[in-house]
Amino acid sequence: MTAAIVGHVRRGERLTLIAESGDWLHVRLHDGTSGWVSSQLVVRDGESARPKREGCPSDSAYSFINAPKPSFAELGPHGMVVVEATVDAHGIVTSTRIVSNDTHDASLAALAEREIRGARFAPPIRNCVPRSFFFTYKRAF
Repeated sequence: MTAAIVGHVRRGERLTLIAESGDWLHVRLHDGTSGWVSSQLVVRDGESARPKREGCPSDSAYSFINAPKPSFAELGPHGMVVVEATVDAHGIVTSTRIVSNDTHDASLAALAEREIRGARFAPPIRNCVPRSFFFTYKRAF
């Protein structure tokens, strides 16, 4: 822990393992420099970056449980309505706001908000915990 720092690597950069001693790995960097690094700071090929805790769901992105159900009409204004939705850690849309409305028709913006409010999500998982997030709903009319 008191030795001089001989180099740095970025997350995801590959190292060549030369030797192991307890919790320390002797590694070679891409430029040929070698040194020792704590094994706790290195992920070996085939291992996950974090040890999975028993009963803990893996990290994941959000997914739809019930996707928005757009209604279609050929008549009327055309364009795009963009709605930003706040989704809580239970996958429920808790608020919305109109980001843009190229149709210039307030009733179409309200329809897009209603559609996304009816959606249900499986929220993203980070470190075993479901997280709230923002979802951008783009609706073409």
